[in-house]
Amino acid sequence: MNNLDLKKEIKVAIKDSVEAFFLGKEVKVVHPLDLIFPKERRIRSLIGGLETSLGTRVWEPIAKTLAKNNGYTVLNEKDFNQSVAVIPQSIQHKLSDFKNEKLRNQNISCSSFFNQVKNYINENNITVNNFSKIPKGEGVDIWLRKNDQDFLIDIKTTQLNSGGGPKFLENLLKWYAYKALSNSHIDTKCMLGFPFNPHKEKDFWKREGGKISPLLKNEEAYVADDFWDLLSGFSNTTEFIFGIFKELGDEGFGDQFNKIFETPSKK
Repeated sequence: MNNLDLKKEIKVAIKDSVEAFFLGKEVKVVHPLDLIFPKERRIRSLIGGLETSLGTRVWEPIAKTLAKNNGYTVLNEKDFNQSVAVIPQSIQHKLSDFKNEKLRNQNISCSSFFNQVKNYINENNITVNNFSKIPKGEGVDIWLRKNDQDFLIDIKTTQLNSGGGPKFLENLLKWYAYKALSNSHIDTKCMLGFPFNPHKEKDFWKREGGKISPLLKNEEAYVADDFWDLLSGFSNTTEFIFGIFKELGDEGFGDQFNKIFETPSKK
C-alpha cells in the first residue's frame, strides 16, 4: 500500500471512530459550573471523553494499520488477554526480585528477565495447567508478530501521573512471564508506546521521564516518531498522522458535531 492509500485508510478510521463516539452521546455528569458555563462545561465533558478514548478508538487502529502495511502480522490481543498462565509462586518471586533490582538499577533490560524465566522453566520442567484472564488495566493493547518476534504493546496516555513507572514495569514483566510460561519459542519484546509529545519543542523524556522510570528509552518505552516509525517502517510518521488530523480539520469534519456541543434547552 502506498502512502496515499495508507493515508486514506487511516483517515477513514479516524472519521469512523470519532463519529461512533459521538453517536447518541449524552452528558450525564453534573457540576456546579454547569450553572455558570453550561456550554463550555458540556464541550469539556464531551471532548474530555473523546481524549480519554483516543487510545482504543484512534491510536490502536492507526498502529495496527501502519504495522500491517509494514509486514507485521496483527494478532488478536483479546486472545492473549483472555487466557494467560497463572504465574507460579516461584516465578512470582523471581519477578518481584527482578523488579526490585531494576528499580535500583534501571539500566537492566526487562528482556533479560524473559530469558531468565525461560531458562528457569526449562531447568525445572515447570508446566502450567491453570489459566486466567489478565486483570483489568494490565492487558495488552496491541499484539504484533514479525520475523519470528512478538511485540506486546500498551499505548499510554501522554497525561502521566507521578509514580506510574513501577506499575508499568510490573505489567511488562508479567507479560514476559506469561509468554515464557506459554512454552513459546518466539522471541518477545514488551513495550509502552506514547503517541505524541505534548510539550511541543521540549524534550519529552526530560519532562516526563521520571514518571516512566525505570523503563528504558527506546527499548521499553517509545515516544512519537520512535514509536510510530518502528511500526510504519518510514520516517516522520507522527507528522504524517497529524497531517491527516489537520486535513480533517481543514475539511470541516468537526462542524457536523456542533449541535452536540450546544447546551440542551431547559424543559
